[in-house]
Amino acid sequence: MLNTMRTDAATDGASLKIEGLSARYGKRVVLCDIDLDVGAGEIVAVLGHNGAGKTTLLQSIMGIHGERNGRIECFGADISRRPYHLNAANGISFTPADAPVFRPLTVEANLRLGTYATAPADIEDRLAGVYATFPKLKERRLQAAGTLSGGEQRMLAVSMAVMNRPRLMLLDEPSIGLAPATADRIMSEIAAISKASGTSVLIVDQNVRSALRISSRVYFIRMGRIILEEPAAASAKREHYWDLF
Repeated sequence: MLNTMRTDAATDGASLKIEGLSARYGKRVVLCDIDLDVGAGEIVAVLGHNGAGKTTLLQSIMGIHGERNGRIECFGADISRRPYHLNAANGISFTPADAPVFRPLTVEANLRLGTYATAPADIEDRLAGVYATFPKLKERRLQAAGTLSGGEQRMLAVSMAVMNRPRLMLLDEPSIGLAPATADRIMSEIAAISKASGTSVLIVDQNVRSALRISSRVYFIRMGRIILEEPAAASAKREHYWDLF
């Protein structure tokens, strides 16, 4: 298991720090008084049942969900009210669970869309890096993304985020619907990207085993509230992950 103990970087150099975050849809409260942090180069998981507020948490950080209160700080800047496009331009990526790729476009066109904040001279090198990591994407670079398998689409979605060299990746269910071996491959590549580039990662996933394998810490969320934070190594020793719920 990677990074099973919280590091000094996680404690002292938080890439992301959330204090008192609440979010709602109209009158319905979805998140309530969330406190959470992610250290520099750290991978942190958020686990909970469907409907617990995990996706709303990621959308609130990214600036997609506007009905929110509280403080969100990223790389030392207050981004509580910063819009989505400025967060993307300042090193935050968000990979959604639903429709993570542009299906009618080719694989390579999708990857190039991920370079909106990249110098043109760097694009070819970054494409080469993605193709080296995921050779299947290179083989299928001229295919429409919608013709790829589920696992290949997830590879493409993660690679689109990587193309812009984010400092913080927000990943919503990157292994959803995948076979265990494919899910493990995706997670391993996420860990490798984080280690190689120092990218911080906040990951939401129903594949608890895979998420815990690459994470240093985990937050358990229930009905919009954080009910426990602990090292991923401690969570991995639980006989039943969902006893807390």
